[in-house]
Amino acid sequence: MLPVNVSTESVPLPANQGVSRPLAALLRWWLQRQVTQAQALQVSLQDASQVWRSGCLPYVQVRAQNIIYQNLHLHQVAITAEHIQFHWPFLQRQGQPLVEPITVHIQATITDHNINHSLPYLQATLRPYLQELHAEMTDIQGVRIYPDGIDWLLPEQKQLLTQVHLVAPNELMLCAGPTRQVRIGLGTDVQIRECQLQPGSVYLAGDVLIRPGAPTG
Repeated sequence: MLPVNVSTESVPLPANQGVSRPLAALLRWWLQRQVTQAQALQVSLQDASQVWRSGCLPYVQVRAQNIIYQNLHLHQVAITAEHIQFHWPFLQRQGQPLVEPITVHIQATITDHNINHSLPYLQATLRPYLQELHAEMTDIQGVRIYPDGIDWLLPEQKQLLTQVHLVAPNELMLCAGPTRQVRIGLGTDVQIRECQLQPGSVYLAGDVLIRPGAPTG
């Protein structure tokens, strides 16, 4: 059963049922295990007829708005992937859906409103980094995003303004002045090409490696 808040009614699937069934299976698997909310969900395919001949979907693009992914709220997401090898037994709900790791190209917009809603789940991760910039910080009460930095709202009406720099494809650096800096590693499966702060939001573009894993349930 899909999560209550997931809408799949707006998903345009190809008319060819031989193509739509495997796509729907993968889509359900992804939604059930990763997403608890997704609106305005759209799926686009190219050369989908090759799926039955080769077991490979040449190209798929997924767009959605107002997503909740692993307790992280996102405003807009566009995901594209190429040459996806299907694990055929999965289409009969056996085994895992992916034969090999796939690189997903992702574009995401996250608003300060999204981050504030996600703070209960981000506190433990972010707190140690911010404490290196402000040792007395005990709690993050909110954020405001500006083109020149992120304003972290702290207890007792205190604030911590940090600049954000993409210093490597998998590493961000927060700066609170010329001598206070902290680096945040994003892991080896993440490669960010662009990190752009905008009034009230941050835009991210890059690649994420998704590894095969046996589905639960």
